[in-house]
Amino acid sequence: MKKTYLRRIVYSVLLALSLTSCKEDQSLVYKQDARIYFREGVSVEYSFTAEPPSVITDTLFIPLRIMGSATDRDRTFKIIIDDSSTAKPGYHFQFGPLIIPANTYELSLPVYIYRRAGLKDSVVNAYLTIGESVDFKPGYIDKSNSINPYNKQHYRISLHDQLLKPSTWDTRWAAYFGTYSKTKHQFINQIYGSASWPAVNFPQDINFVVQTMKLALYNYEQANGPLIDENGERVVFL
Repeated sequence: MKKTYLRRIVYSVLLALSLTSCKEDQSLVYKQDARIYFREGVSVEYSFTAEPPSVITDTLFIPLRIMGSATDRDRTFKIIIDDSSTAKPGYHFQFGPLIIPANTYELSLPVYIYRRAGLKDSVVNAYLTIGESVDFKPGYIDKSNSINPYNKQHYRISLHDQLLKPSTWDTRWAAYFGTYSKTKHQFINQIYGSASWPAVNFPQDINFVVQTMKLALYNYEQANGPLIDENGERVVFL
């Protein structure tokens, strides 16, 4: 009898502690500030060179995600454009609505970009930072990218209208496309139809682009013979 009574007391104490812990956890979740951050990537580089002269505007999409719970109402967030930016809002680019729709956790924010004459001889950059709004505070810093200023709270958009070597060529694309040349770059742009570097992030998407390029080059050579670049070298993909 004594042992049974003692067990009941122990169980009662453990149950009380468990319920108290749950209430504290729920309280912490409830009080957590809603936050927002750039979901993937840290920058995007866009060139209008892949598009015919008639194309004077295009759209980029920046993925964002919230921390915390979705709500049954639309909420606004804020993006600050750093003073050091050379890309001018309303002239080089314009954001779509800075709104997280009700009952959603993420958004692909449209950024409308404009082809300007000055982009023929200069590269302009927009340095973006998540700001604090009525509904959201900035999300976390991605410590795995602490050496890179463009992390989950920061983003860079680079625009130009020149055939420049993509900043990610040596670190990502050289393993698939080999040595850089402007002829090879232009061929990729014409076939793939994208002036945005990087335009893909996942391995399966990269493999699709690579296989598409190899097939396109094979078909070109069947019809025209080898494609020779500006250095007199034959264009090849690894």
